[in-house]
Amino acid sequence: MKRLLLGLLVAVLALTVAGCSAAEDKIGEEIGEGIAGAVVGGDVEVEGDSVTISGEDGDVAIEGGGAELPDGFPDDFPMHDEVPVDSASSISGTDGTTYYVNLTSELPPGELHDWYKAEFADGWTEVSDVSAADGGDETYIMSVTKGDIEASITMASEGAGTQMGIILVTK
Repeated sequence: MKRLLLGLLVAVLALTVAGCSAAEDKIGEEIGEGIAGAVVGGDVEVEGDSVTISGEDGDVAIEGGGAELPDGFPDDFPMHDEVPVDSASSISGTDGTTYYVNLTSELPPGELHDWYKAEFADGWTEVSDVSAADGGDETYIMSVTKGDIEASITMASEGAGTQMGIILVTK
């Protein structure tokens, strides 16, 4: 029964975000918010590409899915000019905000790793730096901190380029 409700919730929210016309959008949004609120045990607000869930323990805001860095992404986190954002989102709650960023580059993972290593040398504390190679494929995983920011960056071979993922948490 829970799977059916969860499936219905996902379908309703998908329809709510996709929408057709202003009146239908508002009706679909209200129905979706009501069903989602009943399932999660809180008040659910959908506005554009963001969803806010208010419950007993506070609010959780989920934003994004776009190809730009979400609002509030720390300005001092280094972002390579030649590595475009594919998708990004954020989840905010009482404990802070978690940002998820996916990127693709034609640059090799080793070159990106070296660039980030140099950028993080100024004011960031390296927590870990792990690398692995299998044939021509390379993977690098770095974890860094700076003040109230914790970040993990993964760079892995993808064809002739690199797939990257950044998970960044601010408190």
